[in-house]
Amino acid sequence: MRLFILTALMLLAACDDVAETGEDADLLITGGVVIHPDRKTAPRIEDIVIANGKIIAAGPDLDDRYNAKKIYDAQGRYIIPGLADMHSHFGNGILASGEDDTTEVLGRHLFFGNTTILNLGSSQAWPDRIDDLRARMNAGELSGPRLLAVGSLMTMTGSHPTTTIYSAELQDKIAEIVAQAPEDGPIDLAPLRATTLVDTPDDVRTEVARVAAWGADAIKLTVESGPSKFGDNHPQMTPAMIAAAVEMAAPYESPVLCHISSLDELEACLTGGAAGVVHVVTPEEGELPDDLEQRMVDEGFIVIPTAAMFEGWAKYADNMDLLSEPPLDAVLSESERGWLSAPVMKEMFGSTPEWNATLDRVRTHLKKFNDLGGVIIAGTDTGNPYRFAGYALHEEIAFYVSAGLSEREALATATTNAARLVGEEGEWGAIKPGLVADLVVLEKNPLDDIANTLSIIEVVRNGRIVDRTSLPLN
Repeated sequence: MRLFILTALMLLAACDDVAETGEDADLLITGGVVIHPDRKTAPRIEDIVIANGKIIAAGPDLDDRYNAKKIYDAQGRYIIPGLADMHSHFGNGILASGEDDTTEVLGRHLFFGNTTILNLGSSQAWPDRIDDLRARMNAGELSGPRLLAVGSLMTMTGSHPTTTIYSAELQDKIAEIVAQAPEDGPIDLAPLRATTLVDTPDDVRTEVARVAAWGADAIKLTVESGPSKFGDNHPQMTPAMIAAAVEMAAPYESPVLCHISSLDELEACLTGGAAGVVHVVTPEEGELPDDLEQRMVDEGFIVIPTAAMFEGWAKYADNMDLLSEPPLDAVLSESERGWLSAPVMKEMFGSTPEWNATLDRVRTHLKKFNDLGGVIIAGTDTGNPYRFAGYALHEEIAFYVSAGLSEREALATATTNAARLVGEEGEWGAIKPGLVADLVVLEKNPLDDIANTLSIIEVVRNGRIVDRTSLPLN
C-alpha cells in the first residue's frame, strides 16, 4: 500500500512538473472548428497556440501542453485564416469627397476580417507613404491589415486613368507636370498620385527597377486605353512594354499584373509574359474563344477578377435599401450613404439585360478557368463606388460560389492563393505552425453557406485579438 501511494504521488508530481514546464504561449484558442482552405480534409475541432504573433502549434487536444497568458474558448465556432484583398486602393476620397480616407479604409478592412491587402496604386500609396503607414502600424499607432503595395501604378501618358476618371482639376495639374518634365524617361506623379507615366520599354525598365528595388510586392501596369465608355482613343501599352516589365521584375520575383478591360489587352498581357490580370474580361457579345482558358492555364496566368464590382454597381443602384442592411449599415457614414443613394447613381449604374448577360458570361468563364486548374485570386478594386473596404471581399468570394466554385475553393482565393501570388505562402494565408497568426472566428460555418464569412465574432491580427469596436470606420 505504501508503495502504491508513493508511486501515485510521484506520478502526480510528474504531471505537475509537465504543466509547470510546458511551453509558454501568448494566446491559446481552444475548441473551435478549424477550416483549412488549403486542404481537402474535413474540418475538425482543433486548438491553435500562438506566441510572438505566430502559430506555434495547431491540432486536437493541445490545451494541456502549453502555458498560455490568455485562453479564448472557441467552442461551437468556426475559424478560418485571415482574408486577403489583392486589389485595393485607399486615399481616393471615396468615403468623403476630397478627403484622405486611408485610416478609415484600413480600419474597415480589418473590421471585416481582411488581414492582408495589396494596394495596386492610388492616391496615398507611393513608397514613402507606404513606408510611413507600415511604420505606424508596427508601432501600434494605426490599426490595419498587412500592407502590400506596388508603389506606383504605371500607365502611358494621356491614357487611363489620368485622362479618363481623374477630375478635370487633377488632369490640369498632371498636364503641368508633363509639360515641365524632361522629354525622355518616366514621369513620377507622386505625391499627387501614386502613378508613373511611361511611354517606352526603356521607361518601363527604369520605373520597374525603381519600385522593385524599393520592395514592391507586385508590379502594376495599366495596359488598357480606358474602359469603353471613355472611348478607345487613348494610348495602349504594347506587348514589348509588358515584356520589359517582366524582364526587370524577374530578379526581384515581383509578379507583373495587368489592368485590362478588353480581349486584345488580355492577348497583349499573355504575349508579354505577365503573371496575370487584375480584372476579368469577356466580349460584350458572344463567348470567349474556346481555347482561351486553356491557354491561360498553360501559361500559368492568374486572374484577380473583381467580378463582384461589376455585379455590385447594378445591385446597389437597383436596390439602395441594401445600404441599410447589417452589417454594412454599421460602418457607413450618413454622407457616404447620401451620395451613394443619389438618383444619378441609379442612372449611371442600374442594371440592364445586356449587363446581366455579361455577368453570366463572367461566371461561365471563371468556372471553366477554375475547373481547368486556373488560379483565381480574390480582389475587389476597393476605391470604386459601392466597393466597401472589407465588406466587398465577402461579396467577391460569394460571386465565385455563384459561378460554381465550391465554398472551400472560394475561401482559397482569399487565403492560400493570395499568399502564393506574392511568394509568401510560408508566412501567411493558412493555419499551420510557423505562419503569422491571422485568423477570423465565425459564428457560422462558411462551408455550409459562403455568406457565413460575414458572421464574424473575432478577428486576430498578428496573434492579437482586434478590438473591432475601436477601429476608425467612417
